[in-house]
Amino acid sequence: MGSRRQAREFALMILYGMDLARTSADAAVSGFLETFATGEVLDPVPPFISRQPDRLERPSTDVEAHLRRLVFGVSGELEAIDAAITETSSHWRLDRMSCVDRNLLRLSAFELLFLAEEIPRKVAINEAVELAKSFGSKESSAFVNGLLDRLRR
Repeated sequence: MGSRRQAREFALMILYGMDLARTSADAAVSGFLETFATGEVLDPVPPFISRQPDRLERPSTDVEAHLRRLVFGVSGELEAIDAAITETSSHWRLDRMSCVDRNLLRLSAFELLFLAEEIPRKVAINEAVELAKSFGSKESSAFVNGLLDRLRR
């Protein structure tokens, strides 16, 4: 798995936790790095780990730097990101979206809106769809793809 894909996966996990626990980006990233990605055996193994070993190793320096950039970027631009998603999703309020879908959309919208010079739009959308297939419901990938496609216009 590429370092950016892994950073996106970890960032999605952290954003999900932040959304549920209402914690700051600092606390969520620190907590993730100190406890979840320590290399300890995961018991039980989460379903999304089926393609990886039964433990999550501490991220490499590159992965950690990118996941921090994503998490702190989404956190810092959350109001603008949520406004863009709300404007684009005509029939779905943010609070009605699943927590996974909402945070995946936030992550991907951050890449589309604020990292467009660095990450091609097609890549950001394709990565979001793949993450939706791994972490979301069976409808998530189509929902995320449709909304992000409209957002990029």
